Amino acid sequence: MIEKTLWHSWKNGNIAKGCKLCVCGEKTVLFITGLCSKNTRCYYCPIADNRSGKDVIYANETLIENVDGLCREIRLCGSEGIGITGGDPLMKIERVVEYIKAVKSEFGKDFHVHLYCPMELVSEEKLKLLNDAGLDEIRFHLDVDDKKMWNKLMLAKKFMWKVGVEIPAVPGKEYNKMLEFLKGNVDFLNLNELELSDSEVCKLGEEGFKAKNDYSYAVIGSEELALKLLGNCDGMNVHYCTVKLKDDVQIPMRLKNRLRNVKHDFDEVNDYNLIRGAIYTKDLKPGFGYRKVLGDVKNKDEVLDNLKKLKNDICKELSIKKDFVCVDEIKLRLLTSRKIVGKFKEKIKGMGLVPAVVEELPSGDEFELEIEFL
Repeated sequence: MIEKTLWHSWKNGNIAKGCKLCVCGEKTVLFITGLCSKNTRCYYCPIADNRSGKDVIYANETLIENVDGLCREIRLCGSEGIGITGGDPLMKIERVVEYIKAVKSEFGKDFHVHLYCPMELVSEEKLKLLNDAGLDEIRFHLDVDDKKMWNKLMLAKKFMWKVGVEIPAVPGKEYNKMLEFLKGNVDFLNLNELELSDSEVCKLGEEGFKAKNDYSYAVIGSEELALKLLGNCDGMNVHYCTVKLKDDVQIPMRLKNRLRNVKHDFDEVNDYNLIRGAIYTKDLKPGFGYRKVLGDVKNKDEVLDNLKKLKNDICKELSIKKDFVCVDEIKLRLLTSRKIVGKFKEKIKGMGLVPAVVEELPSGDEFELEIEFL
């Protein structure tokens, strides 16, 4: 029976454990590589341009280099599991195995790990490596238009984990044959609402798909198709995940969880956004190409040493405690309270620095929502 959930989604049967943790904001997304095994990019691929086709690793919004970076993000978010995605994680199977073993060792065997992958590189050998590493749940991306690789899914049933399929609901596509194949062969099916993307990889607009309104990236007709498919899935565990769930539940819940661990005593909170005072050096203040400027900094250690000196100078000049100012290693600036930058803005500018009040997300990239230079 089709039921609406509390998270702006619909289900028929039970929801996979990975999804249950996700809607509570308790899953860290591990983007293990932007490399993909598909010869042609999927026209609905939502991967950002700074990740697509590149061998980079992100934990949520944070670029990381190793397992330590992942574990730090997991702790900051209070996550109970990770979801591994790409690209195609099987392109870097050794790395995936290393990271699964590491989080299981660090957080315990009950720490939940699920993984998404297309079918191109699926083999019994690779699946055994994942199973032996401790993977709890595997989600395959089947090509609805081409069933030649569907039978590879049967290899996964040899192992003691949950097997699922996760695919977008693309208007105009025919899913009945796939549904018949999946019945009895998977533990669950996830249908995702199709959404437009600003990335160069996503070609949905060129294919004639349009957003259903001015406030959403969700594609017209995707939800209607998904609900119709749910009605044809009696006896299966199916979850239809909407764009609204991701935007209004999953991401906000994760950010609220992270907020508790990244908030300074001097920060103010607006819902789950941080309002704080910021002090920039003139060469690293926000402006056109700000993220690129930060990314191009070569002498980061020297910049941080300079900021530590500036912190001491500011605290002395303004006669404030050092606890009221901290060095931000992400954006290479000083952070303090809104009240302090407002009260001492002229003195701060007299030191050749740039005071501002900012509102930003408690995410790893500290995404700016608003900035007011004083």
